[in-house]
Amino acid sequence: MTQTKISKAFQTTISAEAIRRLGLRPGRRVNQIVEGNRLILELVEDVDALAGSLGKGKRKHSIDEMKAAARKGIAIAGAAGLEENR
Repeated sequence: MTQTKISKAFQTTISAEAIRRLGLRPGRRVNQIVEGNRLILELVEDVDALAGSLGKGKRKHSIDEMKAAARKGIAIAGAAGLEENR
């Protein structure tokens, strides 16, 4: 765990280790999720990376279904990446 300080402009720095492990780059977007007293930054994947994640078919999906499927795919990909780094 790495600690960081929040500036007067409410900005903070992401550790070099986190940048390397997550493959972050300038301009990447993140979702900010507050759970209790925790702030979670979740990478937003490019639309092209999510192509096909909902499978084939003609059924229309709601936005909530698409977001849930995207989160599941990202979690699976993230878990696989963590296993590779061990």
